Amino acid sequence: MLYTIDHETAYSYSQRVRESYTVCHLQPMSDITQYCTGFDLRIEPHAQIFFYRDRFGNEAQHFSYLPNHDALKISARSSVVTARPSAPEPPRSVHREVLAMDPLLPELYDYLHESAYTTFGPALREFAAWLGEPSDDLAGYFIRAGEAIHELFRYDRDATGVHTTVDEAVELRSGVCQDFAHLLVALARLQNIPARYVSGYIHTRSGDDVLGAEASHAWCEAYLPPYGWVGYDPTNARLINDEFVKIAVGRDYRDVSPVRGVYKGASQGLLSVNVAVEALTTTQ
Repeated sequence: MLYTIDHETAYSYSQRVRESYTVCHLQPMSDITQYCTGFDLRIEPHAQIFFYRDRFGNEAQHFSYLPNHDALKISARSSVVTARPSAPEPPRSVHREVLAMDPLLPELYDYLHESAYTTFGPALREFAAWLGEPSDDLAGYFIRAGEAIHELFRYDRDATGVHTTVDEAVELRSGVCQDFAHLLVALARLQNIPARYVSGYIHTRSGDDVLGAEASHAWCEAYLPPYGWVGYDPTNARLINDEFVKIAVGRDYRDVSPVRGVYKGASQGLLSVNVAVEALTTTQ
């Protein structure tokens, strides 16, 4: 599939502020499953943008704007081609011995342990105990855990916030894609399955009932040899297919937040985010 993506983040302040420093993860990744054919990032007021690759291999951007200002707008436009199957087959049984012998495993330390938003608290452990052990099929456990989150948790944009922990989401039994992705990541890691948080977008075809398509989306990837990284979206209970566009991967949301930054000034700010994902035909 071919997509164009417009992502606009706008800040407005009740009083003028100064010295804004911002880091962005807005450029789609290029790997064997997708290719970013174009990316344009614009800042208003104008600021020089610097590009770099972070420790997780993501394309990142940062900029600063020092003069006094009462508004800041960040506009990203991307073009990307996805090469995943439209109806991917679920991975077959993955045995723990195969994972233990995988040569890449020592490099996946960050994806096997707790992080800021994926701690192994009592509520998570109780939920994991209810799910049961993965026996000798790690892939089956990963999919089953994602399906359980979809069935037992309610999608509610007012229930949680950006800093909600996994335990809080489990106790509430509700949240958004960020919470569900964090929960699946934590459940996998608790069973010693390498897992990472993925930020991106999901495209919805006309008539489809898709949650999270109106903004940035999030899902989970587990490392399951010999398949490599296998993506699953617990919000919509589906394997990652050609309707998903991957932006960045990390331990949790903090590593891959689309836009984050600081500024000097006592003023409170108002944030608005608009996302539009358009699918193009080959003739377009």
